[in-house]
Amino acid sequence: MRRPTSITSPSESEVRSEGKDEAADEKAVMERLLQEGDQSTPDSRRFMGLIRELAHFRSLRDPLASLCDDMRLTPTQVHALGWLGMDGPIQVGVLAQRIGITKKTITGVVDRLEDMGMVERGRDAEDRRAVTAKLTDRGCEIYKVIQLMTDAGIRRLMGLLPEDDREALFGIIERMLARMKASAPPR
Repeated sequence: MRRPTSITSPSESEVRSEGKDEAADEKAVMERLLQEGDQSTPDSRRFMGLIRELAHFRSLRDPLASLCDDMRLTPTQVHALGWLGMDGPIQVGVLAQRIGITKKTITGVVDRLEDMGMVERGRDAEDRRAVTAKLTDRGCEIYKVIQLMTDAGIRRLMGLLPEDDREALFGIIERMLARMKASAPPR
């Protein structure tokens, strides 16, 4: 079963128009970044280097690699299941933004998850034109496994730090989040 019959696909012209707008936006962002050039700072380069080194040494994705193999899921599909499990039903376009992929790509991801019985599509209650995705019972089971495996990886990482360092790390992240929320535009 591919899609419920009550959900209609966007017209071909809507898809072409949306794809052109998205491509134009991406091109404009790329051009702006290239014009601005490298604006990195010693702190940003140091942070990126540390994150890169951490990813090479002990990746948080490692615990999920066996899940991907066993369940025949791609990392993007696992990421989609994770967001749907955390946020509940959301618009497919919002899911694409959270994962960091295009709206065109998310359609294929959701199609495959739907074919596997992990996700189902619906309509947004506030905007009937918008398609939503939500986990099925099977999807909820897989999300629970993803959650448990991720927690196991985080516990291993946290186990490398003494309690006072863990508290300092939490405090830094909490202060960063508070400042980001304070400076974010209202929704």
